Amino acid sequence: SVSRGIKKARRKSTQAGDDLMRCVDLYNQAQSKWFEEMVTTTLELERLEVERVEMIRQHLCQYTQLRHETDMFNQSTVEPVDQLLRKVDPAKDRELWVREHKTGNIRPVDMEI
Repeated sequence: SVSRGIKKARRKSTQAGDDLMRCVDLYNQAQSKWFEEMVTTTLELERLEVERVEMIRQHLCQYTQLRHETDMFNQSTVEPVDQLLRKVDPAKDRELWVREHKTGNIRPVDMEI
């Protein structure tokens, strides 16, 4: 009866080990899929953010240009805005945001047993 108990315990232990390995495999598959989707989503969000910043810059440039053409006496008020608009760089803007918010530093990794 003792040997039967040992066999039963071994069987349970083997089953638990198999279950654990199956769970680890499922986790790694899910993690891999998550990472692929996260990369795709992030690239799309980056593209949209660059587009958004550039669109705002263009609209403001149009506005300052119209002000130049319609208000010849107040050039000095629009000129600093013009200079700032020329310095707008969506890529640098994104880099600064990432640096400040520490995004992308940690991500899930494969589990090994």
